[in-house]
Amino acid sequence: MYGTDYVVGRGVVADGSGLFLENGAIRVCEGKIREIGPWESVKKDGIPFYDVEGRLIIPGLVNFHHHLYSFFAPGFSPDGPADTFPEILENLWWKLDSSIDEDILYYSSLLGALDSLSYGVTAVFDHHASMNLDRGSLALEAEAMVHAGIRAILCLETSDRRGQKAMMRQVEENVSFWEQHRDNPFLAGMFGLHANITLSAETLSFISRSKPKEMPIHAHCGEAIVDLDFCRAEGFSGPVDRFRSFGLIDGDSFLIHCVHLGEEDYRILKETGAVVVLNPESNANNRVGLPERERLPGHLLGTDGMTGDIISALRSYYLLGGGNKEPFPRMENMMFRRPAKILSRHLPGVFGFHPGAAADIAVLDYVPLSPIHESNLLGHLLFGTKGGRAFLTAVNGRILWIKGEFPEHSIQALRREAQRAARKLANRFQSR
Repeated sequence: MYGTDYVVGRGVVADGSGLFLENGAIRVCEGKIREIGPWESVKKDGIPFYDVEGRLIIPGLVNFHHHLYSFFAPGFSPDGPADTFPEILENLWWKLDSSIDEDILYYSSLLGALDSLSYGVTAVFDHHASMNLDRGSLALEAEAMVHAGIRAILCLETSDRRGQKAMMRQVEENVSFWEQHRDNPFLAGMFGLHANITLSAETLSFISRSKPKEMPIHAHCGEAIVDLDFCRAEGFSGPVDRFRSFGLIDGDSFLIHCVHLGEEDYRILKETGAVVVLNPESNANNRVGLPERERLPGHLLGTDGMTGDIISALRSYYLLGGGNKEPFPRMENMMFRRPAKILSRHLPGVFGFHPGAAADIAVLDYVPLSPIHESNLLGHLLFGTKGGRAFLTAVNGRILWIKGEFPEHSIQALRREAQRAARKLANRFQSR
């Protein structure tokens, strides 16, 4: 167990928002950042010093859209055609999420959270789905998050897939979890929604009446063209417009993907300031197209269950977008400036690199050899860190990952349990 008072330093300390120390250090005390400065002055006799030997020290990363339940999915193949997006959903993901039980949920969430920590991710917004396990699912996932030590904002997918009674249980699960964790600095809730195509007008009206007005949604929105076509057939400009018509859109709403939108949708996004989260790797994998990034101001980045590595997602964002014409200020805002502000809307506390803030720290396993300064920091993330694996990750001062190990966990024992659960998932998937 690592102590609560220590210094991590002799590395490049940078936050992408004005702080840059080529030979810096951070002192952590009781879960907070106490001091930031040149490593020789921050290092103190009698206080443990973690020498990062020139590596890059940045604020803990945030994944704004994940599906931890899919952590056991590698190697699974669709059980049927997968030529269209609805076929991908029906023959892979909906079959998989219907196969999840308590054991599978817990270990996929736990191992997925630990995987995220190994990439320097200290907070994750997770969108869970387990259609045959709705009641109590978020509490079980939260237990896994606490075990891992990561900060997590959780929600359960709500849809009409299992009928009205199941939908009502999903609504209750979202609302009760949110209410129970309103003042928790490590756990919070949102209201999870699947796409418009699986939500009737009656269901959206029921949700609008049932959830507290200040409870924000976390919804799939315009991921594929079928979502836009469905909303237009219902008489709306697009998926954002339809959600807004039921009073579900405000400045804290999370709208995921936003690849296929109507003109009114873009106007609503600009008017409300709703949070748009892009997932470039997932969109490429599902062949759904590219979002119009220039029309999605202030968007953030997620992985949509593809990986726990948000830096690899950043690299994909760059390569699948404008490449060397992609605006660096937009990416800097997406990676450095907005995440702490958005996170603080959901969890009590202050985040970022300044005294008094929560000590959420990512030391990337990358030593810059070419000159590094504030203006080329993003270039080092894109082309230097590559895989994004961390050397050290701390959440609230707790060192949860260091030198390739999880000091608070017997990872071999956890992997054995996870492998057992993953094999059970495979058997259940194949038998459906």
